[in-house]
Amino acid sequence: MTAATKVIMDWITSLGWDDRQELGFPLVAGPYVPPSPDQLLIITGGGGPGYTTEEPATDASNFQARLRGDPDDPLGTESAAQLLDNLILRASFPVTIDGTVICTVSRQGSGPTPLPFDPGDRRTEFTSNYVIVTGV
Repeated sequence: MTAATKVIMDWITSLGWDDRQELGFPLVAGPYVPPSPDQLLIITGGGGPGYTTEEPATDASNFQARLRGDPDDPLGTESAAQLLDNLILRASFPVTIDGTVICTVSRQGSGPTPLPFDPGDRRTEFTSNYVIVTGV
């Protein structure tokens, strides 16, 4: 069995997300946010509604995508966050990743939202929350 966060990370990569260290936004599992590299995508799994049917055929949970960009590049960071959101929301389902069937993924709430800006750090971060439904 593969960890749910790993399934999500592998699925995002399968959508064509550029996770190269120097040019893209590498994916790491949260909730810890490492100090480097500047460009980073942190995926943090969470709770959620649970089983969506009377029998345990599909299970829903939440995950957060937190994207951080280069210092002094808020527009580039926002563009990358919007690209990620579009990849997720326009994905085709169902799909099997690491032996797990992903039935659907939807956004919970608004689109990518900026986190408070730290003038000492100068990197912009955006976050979005999603519901993922997996099946057997």
